[in-house]
Amino acid sequence: MFGRRRRWRARAALASLVALGGCAHAGARGQDGALRWRYRVEVPAGLDQLRVEVCFPDGAPRHLTIDEDDAAAVAAVREVEADGGSAHLDAEAATIVLGPLHAGACVRYSVAVDALLEGSGSRLHARVGEVVSVDPRLVLWRPAKLYYEADVALELALAPGLKASVPWPVTGESQYRLPVTSLMWASQAVFGALTTQTVEAAGATFSVAIVDQPRKLSAAGVTKWLTNAAETVAALYGRFPTERMQVVVLPFPGGGGPVYFGMALRGGGPSVQLLVSSEAADHTFPGEWVAIHEFLHHGMPFVRQSDAWLSEGFVTYYTEILPTRRGFRSEAAGWQALLDGFGRGRKDGTGQPLAVESREMHDTHSYQRVYWSGAALALLADVGLRSRGGERSLDAAMRHLLHCCAATSRVWSAESTLRELDAWAGTPVFTDLARSWLPRAEFPELEALYRKLGLDVIEGVVKIRQSAPAAAVRRAIFARPSGR
Repeated sequence: MFGRRRRWRARAALASLVALGGCAHAGARGQDGALRWRYRVEVPAGLDQLRVEVCFPDGAPRHLTIDEDDAAAVAAVREVEADGGSAHLDAEAATIVLGPLHAGACVRYSVAVDALLEGSGSRLHARVGEVVSVDPRLVLWRPAKLYYEADVALELALAPGLKASVPWPVTGESQYRLPVTSLMWASQAVFGALTTQTVEAAGATFSVAIVDQPRKLSAAGVTKWLTNAAETVAALYGRFPTERMQVVVLPFPGGGGPVYFGMALRGGGPSVQLLVSSEAADHTFPGEWVAIHEFLHHGMPFVRQSDAWLSEGFVTYYTEILPTRRGFRSEAAGWQALLDGFGRGRKDGTGQPLAVESREMHDTHSYQRVYWSGAALALLADVGLRSRGGERSLDAAMRHLLHCCAATSRVWSAESTLRELDAWAGTPVFTDLARSWLPRAEFPELEALYRKLGLDVIEGVVKIRQSAPAAAVRRAIFARPSGR
């Protein structure tokens, strides 16, 4: 349900969202577009179907659509009807075809939940006990053309005893505003037997929903865990990257580490899902890395999946750096964690260039190679910037990305992200690194950098040499920024 490897299927959906590349004006829409519509979703006690009504106050488009690459979403649709006109599902075209409808007309249909869950390969659809999770993109049929300025709202009608967790901004009781990314990017709507709580931490509000499964983690433990992770991330940025966040916690049977997997999602608002050990007690959670890792993703722009070396690599780097800065381990232990990760990355992969490994990561499962190669490039960039003197560092670069780009409703390529960073740095340090290492099958060379920093690796164990030429840079990397 909550696999660590993100399955954002934003696909080049932006290419079909015609108005997202430019601007649309009120009333200047084609027959497949609309600027204002309203959903109402009824969730029955049995969680067997979702009854959806979508109304168009200004007139309906001629077609409603869904992700055409998900046959299960089409197969799950039932009982399509419209006020004062015709409506039918064209399964082959993955559209609901509407006859001419008057302004204010509504379209109604049902979604068979089990058909959606059984037919879809997405980890975002699941039934766990008395809880159902769905990706709203595959439930909320919408006009074929989307506009940034579209005014979309949704009302949830839950059967008595049910609770919901959704990522959307709240406008009233069971009332939500749907940003256009709700219909573009992956997210989760979770319904059923949930325990909910609100955590205020690092200037952000976390709306937490815990699936009602056996667990040792208490409500107080959740608060302490998420507060610690939020404050750890905020120490990098000066504040938490977002003002609010949906957090879904799923306890899963078994022991081991406190958190098995995590996933960061952006559709309709920032969200994190975390799969935790049912046997893990409160004291094991503060300082664990998964929540920190997923929170960090929301400080970066949405980088396309094929460029995971950048998004996952930079986040992986800081996943190791920040807990050390917070005092959860020594500087030597922090460097050891980084170098151990680089070692795993060096051993992994299919022997292809990094650009190819990144593009094919979810097919080849070369996660260690991609994540840790990106982290190695982050280290090289960080040392390069800090060695120039002044205020430049990868910390400052990450803060720039947060302020300029993280909240934009677009999918970024690595190339556009690195150009933005180069412009900020005043030098092509980022693109030069990428051009040097993306075409190569070798893991980034770090031994010379270790010597410069004063890191001696003897039989796999890191020893710190204080008299190294760049010892000050080495210490600065793990030093907590002043005032944070």
